[in-house]
Amino acid sequence: MERPARRDPVALAVLSLVDPNIEWVGYTHIPEAGNLRGRDEVRDWLERFLEAWEEMDVQIVEVVEADDKIAALVRLSGRGKGSGVEVKGGVDAHVWTIRDGTVVAVTMYQGTTDALRELDP
Repeated sequence: MERPARRDPVALAVLSLVDPNIEWVGYTHIPEAGNLRGRDEVRDWLERFLEAWEEMDVQIVEVVEADDKIAALVRLSGRGKGSGVEVKGGVDAHVWTIRDGTVVAVTMYQGTTDALRELDP
């Protein structure tokens, strides 16, 4: 039986969209991101990631569609839970692959160049 994300509405919303066998390639520049497989691994990572933040805001700057992929160009900002440090990032890309209405893969890119190249080879 799948367990829901403990309490975060963002994690619950994301998990409601993904295939149970999702392939998730996280940022390479943050701890514990790496490659994840399956809804449980993604849920666990999202919970740990979001737990580190007192506040987290994801601003969608632009959405680019190509075939079965959608790239959300996003800017993340937040305040660390323990440190209180304010963090504001540049624009990154999250590429979602959708098949039959379900997200089967997500790849997160630092910056947008590689993601936009993937959408327009």
